[in-house]
Amino acid sequence: MQGGSSPHPAGRGLSDRNRIVGPGAAALKYDILTALLALAAQGAPVEARLSLRLSLLITARFNWQSGRFAVGLREMARMWGVTERTAKREISALKARGWITLAVPSARGRVAAYQIELPVVLQATMGVWAAVGPDFAARMVGAPEPETDSNVVPLRGPDVGLPAPDGTGWAAAAAILQAQEPSVYSAWFAPLHVVEADAGLLTLAAPSRFVADYVSTHFRARLLAAVVQANPGIRDISICVAPGA
Repeated sequence: MQGGSSPHPAGRGLSDRNRIVGPGAAALKYDILTALLALAAQGAPVEARLSLRLSLLITARFNWQSGRFAVGLREMARMWGVTERTAKREISALKARGWITLAVPSARGRVAAYQIELPVVLQATMGVWAAVGPDFAARMVGAPEPETDSNVVPLRGPDVGLPAPDGTGWAAAAAILQAQEPSVYSAWFAPLHVVEADAGLLTLAAPSRFVADYVSTHFRARLLAAVVQANPGIRDISICVAPGA
């Protein structure tokens, strides 16, 4: 599967309104649940709990066509095995993280409907994609799946252009990107260098505006996934133009 041009992780089949559409939609649904459940198994306590509860809501009540679920607090509390007060608090926590947004407020005789912000949810799970498997991680960003046949020796050149470790995780991320697709790495990722890593944001400089714009447009999801895999402390990336370029 070639690409990396999706506007957000797992972008194939995911419309601008978070609806699952088109060829491969059924497989994408399982991938989304897999990513959430992996975070539930390995994430920090709060994220793990929210991931598990959101997975249950998706499995039981989510409408994939509309991208929404409508569940009353009483039913939600019963599903989760908690009090209604706790259910209300958990919904607030999901909203605070941007994982869900209120689509239709509750009214007399009607429960509230919530939109699941799938790109935000998937970005939160990036750090555990590799734990599911390299094929899963590659598929989620539209990168070529790595060769798994031990009898096949890949015809690759030496590891040229890999940056030296600097504590930001960029060196490890670069190695991941090179292993996925050496030609793309050499053309677009190798020219990037670290400006700074601060408050969860990794800033990379490109040698020209063209390179910065192209990487941002076509490879942002793939780049961010590799960076988060290498350094879970990074939550976002910024690509600027190197001074004097």
